[in-house]
Amino acid sequence: MKQIISIGMMLFVLVTTAGASWAIQPPPLLKVRMKVEGASRQSPIRKIQSALLSIPGVVRADMEIKRKWLFFKNYDTLHYLVEFRHGTLNSETLINAVEWASEPRHFYKVKFIE
Repeated sequence: MKQIISIGMMLFVLVTTAGASWAIQPPPLLKVRMKVEGASRQSPIRKIQSALLSIPGVVRADMEIKRKWLFFKNYDTLHYLVEFRHGTLNSETLINAVEWASEPRHFYKVKFIE
């Protein structure tokens, strides 16, 4: 009886580990770096980031901004690194999200960087 149980447990372990290798893998993440022109202060930057993150398929949107001299932020160097699932969106979707986050006094433009 103990041999039957141990053989059954071994088969169970083999079947579950073999099945795991056939599991459906999620599509790979793609990364795109884009430069946003027209931003001038901190609050619109967060609005752009939340607009990008609200797009279905976007997993991450990291903001990169360099400093001018020692203390001041240089908004001319505002970049976003966006990670999204393959096949879920296109560049127009990202551009529309950034333009939607624009304010009446500041219109944001997007340039994709390699």
